[in-house]
Amino acid sequence: MSYILQRAVFPTFSLCSERDLYFRFNDLVDLDMNTSVLMLRPKGRLFTDTYFNSVSVGKWKRHTTVNDLNLTIKFKGKIKITWFLHRPHFSGRILAENYLTSKGLKEISVPLEFWGNLEDGMLVFDIEALEETQVVDFYYWTNTPPTNKVKLGIVITHFNRQKYVLPAIARLKGQLLDLPEFKDRVSLFVVDNSQNLPPIENVTIIPNENLGGAGGFSRGLLTLKESKDYTHCLFMDDDASCEVDGIKRTLALLTYAKDKELAVGGAMLREETMYLQYENGARFDGLLHPNKAGLDLRQQNSCIVNEFEERIDFCGWWFFAFPLSKVKHLAFPFFVRGDDIGFGLAHKFNIITLNGISSWQGDFALKHNPLTVYLDNRHQIMQHFHHGDDEGLKNLLLITARMFMHNLLTYHYETAEAIIYSIQDATKGKDFWKENVNMVEKRKQISALAKHEKPEDISLDLFAGAMGGNPHEGRMARLFRWATLNGHLLPTIFFKKGYVWQDKGHSHLREIYRFKRVLYIHRPSNKGFVLKHNKKKFFSLLFSYLCAVYKLAKNYKRLKKEYAESYDELTSPEFWKKQFKTK
Repeated sequence: MSYILQRAVFPTFSLCSERDLYFRFNDLVDLDMNTSVLMLRPKGRLFTDTYFNSVSVGKWKRHTTVNDLNLTIKFKGKIKITWFLHRPHFSGRILAENYLTSKGLKEISVPLEFWGNLEDGMLVFDIEALEETQVVDFYYWTNTPPTNKVKLGIVITHFNRQKYVLPAIARLKGQLLDLPEFKDRVSLFVVDNSQNLPPIENVTIIPNENLGGAGGFSRGLLTLKESKDYTHCLFMDDDASCEVDGIKRTLALLTYAKDKELAVGGAMLREETMYLQYENGARFDGLLHPNKAGLDLRQQNSCIVNEFEERIDFCGWWFFAFPLSKVKHLAFPFFVRGDDIGFGLAHKFNIITLNGISSWQGDFALKHNPLTVYLDNRHQIMQHFHHGDDEGLKNLLLITARMFMHNLLTYHYETAEAIIYSIQDATKGKDFWKENVNMVEKRKQISALAKHEKPEDISLDLFAGAMGGNPHEGRMARLFRWATLNGHLLPTIFFKKGYVWQDKGHSHLREIYRFKRVLYIHRPSNKGFVLKHNKKKFFSLLFSYLCAVYKLAKNYKRLKKEYAESYDELTSPEFWKKQFKTK
């Protein structure tokens, strides 16, 4: 009996039309995106050395029991297939050639006899048309019997985004859930925190209190565990902005995994520039370190580099599949931000990623505001208390100081004030978390801070009038700038005329130095705001911050002990059931 491991993926108008993520070809090949058909004229050449259509040899070899591989291609015409192996630090190697002819549109299978000799690298094939040819599909399959029985529960948390979640559900149903071969292997659960979704056939809708992502995903996870019918869970965002074949590949990896507790994470690609990778798994040591950030996945070499395995502490809940047997804790009640990091650190999953398993997400810079920074700094403090081992108070204070001072020095005074609130709240102990699971009052309080840091449409004249900053400075100039607290100790008579612009979420201290005003702009959306230098606000907030960290330091040992002892309680089914108002 044969088992499909990986299918061809084609670009589409509705999800991603970045062609070079899927195929590359010469001028004698046309791709009809309406029908997903490749039409090759004689001498037309089609290449699959791409992010979505290459085979990650090392991952399948090291982590699965697959011991044979075959290709089935559906086409009409006469073609030559050349097989290549691309490895880092080696030139490309030709493995085999196949000459195939099909007078009608039909499937022809090719055993890949070289599979047993491969260890690592990226397996790809090129097609050269020897006459007029159409290629409509191909897929890789194996005769190896499955190692594990896997039943996957997909959990999506939704809150008032019907225009995204309903099309996403329809896509998942049409390409996965309603297919006979997946009927008893995959189910979809949508935790509806807004309680306004209609019933949907073959989908379980779970009305829920709005307890954020932490509460929503915990509700779905608890449902799967208590059903005792599922082996694995896949967390996904409510727009399910991924190629559905990525879910199918995840299912295949888990079905053939040598380690029954293997987890699979999806890379995050940028929604605005769909070929750029934000992270491929991440590490966390008090600060977030995304793996392989900035890779252009249209490039063959980037796809090869992307397959290097390195430590992964957690994967974002935009796409993360894991074994239920490994789960000992539900999410900590962060509401949002940090729940996925804490979950990963608590369980120490054996996580791998794979080219072609990913999700597109919006730019975090646009979302950067006092509330999100409050949540970010708060969770970093709590990760230290829960998972920081013996890093000590000094490391914790450095982490909070880095975020606070950068915002303070760049005139983000409202965000700096939100960071102070996060320190004060984390210092309150476990009762704060019990009393603020839904974050209703706290969200109102922090959101109310944003009077100037609220993105609006930026006029062309405003952007055109902005000046460039100070791209270079010598060592003495840098020391003097720091000695003046980036200009806050300088009389304003020494400040420059006009204003400077900065990318929202990515400000540079030296570039705003001695400017009274800064235009922060998110260029993809053309939204932003202007912030002003304010010495009185600066020193008032600096004093409040020092008071907050003094109180944190004074209570550090007590908090460390209290949070360690209460972690099991605040991540338990019993705690969350009280929030869900269920038994």
